[in-house]
Amino acid sequence: MADERLYVKIVMPKQGVERPKQGGSGEIKNFHTVTPALRTRLTTGLDSAERLLVNLPSSRPVVPLKATVVAKALAKSHWHDALFDQKSCPVIGAGKPGELFLKGSREGIQTLKRRILHGQNKQMVKEISALKELRPFLPEDRLNGVSSDKLFSVAPENNGRRALKVKLFDYSDPKIQDSEIAAFETRLQSNALSFIRHPQYKGQDIYTVMCKTEKDVGLLSNQLSVRSVGLIPMFRTLKETRLNSRPVPDSIFTSETDPPSFPVVGVVDSGVTTTVPELEKWIYGRERFVAKAEENTYHGTFVAGLLIWGHVLNATHAEIGRHPCRVLDIHVLPNSDPTFGAVGNITESELLQDLEQALVKYSNEVKVWNLSLGSDEICELDRFSDFAVQLDNLQEQFGVTFVIAAGNYQHAPLLSYPRDEASARIGRITSPADSVLGITVGAISQHDHPTSGTRRGEPSPFSRNGPGPNHIIKPDLVHFGGNIGKDFSHSLGVTSLDNGPQIAEDVGTSFATPLIARQLASIHHRITPMPSATLARAILTHNAVDIRTRERVKDLDDHYLGFGTPLDIERALECDPWKMTLVFEEVLRPGYFLEWDNFPYPESLTSGDKFRGEIWMTLAYPPARNPSFGSEYCETHVNASFGTYNEREEFKGQVPVEHANKGMLWESFQVKALRKWASVRTYHRLVSPPVRAKRWRLRVELLSRHGVENTRASNQPFALLLTISDPEHRAPVYDEMSRSLRTRFQTQNLTLRASVRVQSQI
Repeated sequence: MADERLYVKIVMPKQGVERPKQGGSGEIKNFHTVTPALRTRLTTGLDSAERLLVNLPSSRPVVPLKATVVAKALAKSHWHDALFDQKSCPVIGAGKPGELFLKGSREGIQTLKRRILHGQNKQMVKEISALKELRPFLPEDRLNGVSSDKLFSVAPENNGRRALKVKLFDYSDPKIQDSEIAAFETRLQSNALSFIRHPQYKGQDIYTVMCKTEKDVGLLSNQLSVRSVGLIPMFRTLKETRLNSRPVPDSIFTSETDPPSFPVVGVVDSGVTTTVPELEKWIYGRERFVAKAEENTYHGTFVAGLLIWGHVLNATHAEIGRHPCRVLDIHVLPNSDPTFGAVGNITESELLQDLEQALVKYSNEVKVWNLSLGSDEICELDRFSDFAVQLDNLQEQFGVTFVIAAGNYQHAPLLSYPRDEASARIGRITSPADSVLGITVGAISQHDHPTSGTRRGEPSPFSRNGPGPNHIIKPDLVHFGGNIGKDFSHSLGVTSLDNGPQIAEDVGTSFATPLIARQLASIHHRITPMPSATLARAILTHNAVDIRTRERVKDLDDHYLGFGTPLDIERALECDPWKMTLVFEEVLRPGYFLEWDNFPYPESLTSGDKFRGEIWMTLAYPPARNPSFGSEYCETHVNASFGTYNEREEFKGQVPVEHANKGMLWESFQVKALRKWASVRTYHRLVSPPVRAKRWRLRVELLSRHGVENTRASNQPFALLLTISDPEHRAPVYDEMSRSLRTRFQTQNLTLRASVRVQSQI
């Protein structure tokens, strides 16, 4: 009998039962005793805010305030706007954990002072007990603790002036916002400071301001409407280490046929060479945003070579897989190597503008975009970079996914594995690797290093580590990017095209990134109709493992490896006789959860009331986001629970979330308050010994940060993959679940296009 394809099953939408969530009704407990002295001290800071308002015209009726709360009060369940509402000083943003930003008006501050001094409502008293400080937003807040002269000295110079990035507060009121913008620009003009307002930053008012002296920096930091003053991130190709350049074997160019049958990946890079005729048939299109004099196409060509022929040029590494892709060449990065020629630079606002222009033209056809680029802006634990925020907006607007390099650490000595606290801190990922909707890629070694490098499957010594802001898992995935000694000796690179009709070896997270991008593009291409970006990401993550063990990535290793390396994508789109994978793609409404009760479980993994097997789930969703809220940027969270009921109808989740890393977070409460606000979560359990239960249930629920339910009516889409398997690879799980699904749910097969035969590697 010929091999029969065992399809992944899609459980059709609207078969889960929607139930309202039950609100909490626990006893209100204060964080501290609310004494008259505390009440008086808190209002003292508001007195100074009122003095600021005295000198403002009626057209500018507000000042920004900063409220600092005790750590345990961060969870949304503690806040019900008893203090901070539209009648007093509403919350307009957040900064680091425990920092809230408020809109303070004359009437609002008076109302807030009365509430603090005299409020007796239990919820109001609880919120007062959570406050540590209330005061105006100060110049040192805007400079993030850096002195004006220090910031001025390190800012890039152009024609005798230094450029700085200035971000304004968002008061969530168009009339007030327009007035604040006009006053800010008038002040700049009156001080002869040239500026550019950047419309590329959707939902953010961001400027480039040219300062003559450090006194100008001080002037900016004293403007009430300013939220932050800082450096302008510059982007470039990640440093190249070209080695062992040699002629291309002719057989490489004939190893793949029929390029139009393969998917397309956008390569946002330094351009792809036009000097290799055999490459042209793989070029889907070209867009140039760089002057000819500043062109150096080595880096972009190397990335393109890996997308097309990565599995052929690195034939001894089967993990790369056969996923050839065509290339959309988006040439945005100028030469950054002074030994090559004229050097250019590109700011984040320019890069956003170029990228959006390309997306408008190509996003309907090209769903995966490779960004093997980086900046010097190290990602913070308590905020998301502005560039990452805007990349998230573009991904949502155009329905695409950016696959982003984690960044390279380039200072001697390079990083060891595992890393101590100091090394992990200086080796953190760089912007835009903190993009929530993007897939960030780190590098692992494909060979053991003979001296001081790492071993095969371990993080490369240059590969930057996570976690990302709010301790979300970054990098998301890893692939081969080369190995090198900590003293930069004995480089062991991956192989790809050199700038001409040559091949060479190189190392970097830049070159691990296209190996993931081609896998994601293959998923988009093979499934018909084309899956959503959320489902494609879930499928890719669901099949990732630690290549050293072919098992799940262990806790704490996720800082380096993310969820692992996806393997054998073709097989991942199908099932095995001992395994069934189900796909759920649904929408959650605020205030409700979905459940699938009496969930079918394989008979061969069941003995009476005892159940065994291996279960893993991957949950992906695009969270609602608000860039004004700093560490609380992600506003919605989806959680899944797959578990059992006992005879007393008590439910217990049986498949725990992976990589909680509770001991690594600032405080235990932040496991709930912060880390859960991530766009991808995985769950896993080997059910051995068996569990005793009555029946199984799957539940998916939506949680929102405080206030989001009342201000946003939008629903939350998600994609969930659930796999039930016999770890011994013997039980007929697929056939049994196929039969039981027919009587329980309406399903359909995950339909695949006919695959293109890929010729054997040379």
